[in-house]
Amino acid sequence: MTIPARRTAEDRQPKYLRIYAEMRDRITKGQWPAGTSLPAQRDLAGEFGVSIMTLRQALQLLTDDGLVAARHGSGTYVAARYEYDLGHLRSFAADLAAQGAEISTRLLASDIITPPEEVGARLGGPGQVLQLRRLRLAGDRPLIVQTSYLPLPLAGGLDPPDLAQRGLYTVLAGHGLAVTRAAETITPDVLGALEAGYLARLAGSPALLSHRVSFTAAGLAVVDDHAVLPGDSVAITANRSADRLDVHYSLHPGR
Repeated sequence: MTIPARRTAEDRQPKYLRIYAEMRDRITKGQWPAGTSLPAQRDLAGEFGVSIMTLRQALQLLTDDGLVAARHGSGTYVAARYEYDLGHLRSFAADLAAQGAEISTRLLASDIITPPEEVGARLGGPGQVLQLRRLRLAGDRPLIVQTSYLPLPLAGGLDPPDLAQRGLYTVLAGHGLAVTRAAETITPDVLGALEAGYLARLAGSPALLSHRVSFTAAGLAVVDDHAVLPGDSVAITANRSADRLDVHYSLHPGR
């Protein structure tokens, strides 16, 4: 009597999930680089031995993940990947825009508040601050929720809606408060309900929190920044040599 081979957990998966996993692997490992046009659907269906409908289920999952995007009349392409270089003193938006990303900013809130005690201490003592909350997008894809605190005496001349058009560092420099250095710490976190809503993720999903305090040449702390990035879209890479350490974020196409 022939004993049938035991099916593995992978074998028991629906075909479209196995195809999705294989294509995702090709993208994340660079076999299909950013900007690459995927093979025609008919060719992919033939390669995997499935119907066009099954293949499209896998492609829809990749689209939902933000890994690919369809262009009408042109095909399906691997979505862009951006890097944020921690070795340069630039804003998040400026760093991504320098790589050709179409970055836009949506001003979510602008309020004068009494800050948390630790924020007030970093900004030089008690007193009210201007709190700005902004959403950074690459195209239509939400990437970063950024909450910035500025001492009210320094922020009095700022026009918050202007910050949806120009970077905060640029605006501050125009008011004689050029940022010349910053201290940044990156820690693992989870998305709260507010950030999850803005980033189209589930609350409790993994995230990275970048906390940056920016200073003028005179040592004056002018911005206390908290940027939340979805953990499924971000990697931190270090390139080491004998006399240099370069560290950067990689913003992968994510869910």
